[in-house]
Amino acid sequence: MVDSFRTTELSLIHHDTNLWTYEGSVTMLYGIFRLPTRMTIIRLSKSNQLVVISPFPPTDILQTLLAEIGKVQYIVIPNEHHTFWALKFQAQYPHAHLIATREMMFNEKFNKHIHAYFTNEGLEYNSYCPSTSTFEWPFHEIDYYCFYHVNYIHEVIFYHRSTSTVIVTDLAFNYFEESIHQRIRAQGFLFRSYLWLADGYRRACVTKPFKYFFANDNEACRNDFEQMMMRYQNFNRLIVAHGMIIERGGYDAFKSGTYQFFLDCYTQKKSRKNTLSVTTKIGLVLVTGTMLLYLARHLDIFVK
Repeated sequence: MVDSFRTTELSLIHHDTNLWTYEGSVTMLYGIFRLPTRMTIIRLSKSNQLVVISPFPPTDILQTLLAEIGKVQYIVIPNEHHTFWALKFQAQYPHAHLIATREMMFNEKFNKHIHAYFTNEGLEYNSYCPSTSTFEWPFHEIDYYCFYHVNYIHEVIFYHRSTSTVIVTDLAFNYFEESIHQRIRAQGFLFRSYLWLADGYRRACVTKPFKYFFANDNEACRNDFEQMMMRYQNFNRLIVAHGMIIERGGYDAFKSGTYQFFLDCYTQKKSRKNTLSVTTKIGLVLVTGTMLLYLARHLDIFVK
């Protein structure tokens, strides 16, 4: 997977005070198409420590760029798919804390290296990691929320308080718009065809297959979305790992994108349940009526 990574970027993209991204792409499905992707870097204002979300391979260029703005202190695996280069990145920065979505607890390869897991009650330190020591997450600058009820993703989203920025990984894509300032877009005929078939050109929205990821526990997913929309109400910028960053109006874009997509799935599933319930009731009425008629007929014969 490391060999499939590609980037031509020679600099970080500076979006706001203490907020940068770095762009590249990776081949998927045995090289069938190339997926644009993005890592995010937040610098803590009082310490110059860096939080790196979805790390790329630690090339010489990337190490130099990071050293120019601060010291890597937190390495983040935000969901169970953006793991490709985390261990190589940690090996390059052995004094940094590696923190991951809780789903990685079941991955033997990673579990012995991860120092802590994200939970909505705080960090859960990993006793199986020999180098784990107690440390604090910088809540005063970066909040997070765990979407652990979305199957096959189990994603943690982040909120950079000072810039009103929400950072998502696979809970929203944005191939809807283009900008001369962002060069990584949907690449290749096959990938663009997939986006077309999966309704992937909606703004700040997931693709159609995600309806199956939401299906396991619709009520818990709904609570997660409501918590996110309430906690980070009217956030401005939306950074996505795949597609174009939305610099302004991120809250409204996400609300009309992934959030509305989920609500549509939720409503459809509730409607199907209600329809099934009505059908079941009709069936019970018919069966009960038939039994009563049968009994009445036989009782009548018995009386005669």
